[in-house]
Amino acid sequence: MVQLTGLPRAVPGKREATPYEPPADVPGELRRITAEGDWDALESLFDHFWLTMDSELGAQLTTVLTDVPEEELHARPRLMIGGIAAYHAAVYPDAEEHRSFLRRYMDLGRRLAATMDLEHEEVPATVAIVGTAAMIAVRAEGRFAEAEEFGQRLTDRLLRLGPAPAAGPSPRPGWLPMQRGLTRSLMGDFAQATELYRQAVEQAGTEPVSAYAAINATANLAMVFGHLGHRETARRWTERMRSYPPPSGWVSFLLTVGSTLADGWEALDRYDEKALSECLAVTGDGTKPIEVWPFVTALVAAHGLHFGEPAATLAHLGEIRLSHAPALADQGTARQVLTRARADLLLAAGQANRALRVITDAGVGAPWLALPAARLRLLAGEYEVARALAAQATVDPAVSRRDLGQLLLVKALAALRSGDEVEAGRAAAAAMRLRAPDEVLSLATLSEEDRAAIARLVEVPLTERAQARLAAAAPVFPERVELVELTNREHAVLLALAAGGTVSQIARGLVVSVNTVRTQLQSAYRKLGASNRQEALTRAQELGVLGG
Repeated sequence: MVQLTGLPRAVPGKREATPYEPPADVPGELRRITAEGDWDALESLFDHFWLTMDSELGAQLTTVLTDVPEEELHARPRLMIGGIAAYHAAVYPDAEEHRSFLRRYMDLGRRLAATMDLEHEEVPATVAIVGTAAMIAVRAEGRFAEAEEFGQRLTDRLLRLGPAPAAGPSPRPGWLPMQRGLTRSLMGDFAQATELYRQAVEQAGTEPVSAYAAINATANLAMVFGHLGHRETARRWTERMRSYPPPSGWVSFLLTVGSTLADGWEALDRYDEKALSECLAVTGDGTKPIEVWPFVTALVAAHGLHFGEPAATLAHLGEIRLSHAPALADQGTARQVLTRARADLLLAAGQANRALRVITDAGVGAPWLALPAARLRLLAGEYEVARALAAQATVDPAVSRRDLGQLLLVKALAALRSGDEVEAGRAAAAAMRLRAPDEVLSLATLSEEDRAAIARLVEVPLTERAQARLAAAAPVFPERVELVELTNREHAVLLALAAGGTVSQIARGLVVSVNTVRTQLQSAYRKLGASNRQEALTRAQELGVLGG
């Protein structure tokens, strides 16, 4: 575990940060630095320009870096971190491939975390720059809680050190809260994430040399709000991001990909498949080794659900999962996204029993699974259960706004089919209040018959373009699914039967009587609509009752 405890205050006489004014003649300053061996000045240049350097400056800084003696370089970890940025700015100015930069940056962060004594580091710039790199390295290994704890300790350390009276602005303003916000985003703690991103925006300001943190934070704010279905808020943060000076080309994708995801969600809400595909062409298909890959995956899966083929998208989900370490895929937002996508796609493929198992295995009451859980019951004809699940979810603050609109429609249809037209009308009206006239997604998830039923209950405002897109929308879910729920013992008996066991062998294995096994098999046969062993096993496999 990264330690940062027992933190002393800076004391007089120790090396402190001083105000830094970049030279007007950078090439001339680099010549002076090389001639005089003024490596402190070189370190300040790297600190200042870091993610804002262009290809030409990156090449100049990289050249000078080769003149730094090895012992001087190792004594200046900030210089090593800046050197990675300079190299990639010079060699990869268009930055279509970020793997090398991210790997080098994180590898260095790991080494520094293991060798540096940040507990007693008294230079705020080193705590902020090196500490943040170390925190990112811990996060990249899937140790999210540890990374956030470390980030909080870094924050506390910087507050305790404080700038010297003449120290000027803090180093890398906004970068630490920006990265802590990303950690919280990956943990699925969106409330804390958005608060940290806002802190980053406030700290970073609008100066070109520090705006990269604000660009990244505003893009990620747009990403989170878009992911949750808050279109207007996502759009405002995207506009805020675009108000800053454009970032350097080599790092532009990494800083702004969040806003592209927000644009993609807005395109999906409008059912604009062309615009959505254009966004995914930028973000990739979820297999890229970027930290926001779970958010990319959510959009990729939604595209496959609404405009693709469920089986193919399910196969691609498997590829995405294999593209990332289990420590990253099995927790937080990634786990939520992968589980939800699998449940939705299985239900779209008519595999209700497999979808139910995914939902059940994830645990009762998971808010990100409330919509597929309620929709499954609606499609299975269990209207009272669907209505109860939807009613419970619509008052859960953890349910996303996008899901909330669809849950209200599920509730309306379940109430209508239960004979409660008054409650159906209330739920449908509430769903319409959440919609914008150009929003198509929530209605496109319904069959034509169900859309007509909603339209008889309430007015459905739609722009002319939205009407056209809705009319062209292909069915997403089947009109009805078959759900077979076996008891645990029926399931065990059927599994043993599938493995080739005889009734007597199954009875011995489960330590029950032969008559008990026969009774349980008869009950399972009845639920499956089968009259013999082979029919039952075939039906069970087709319906996904036994797994697989």
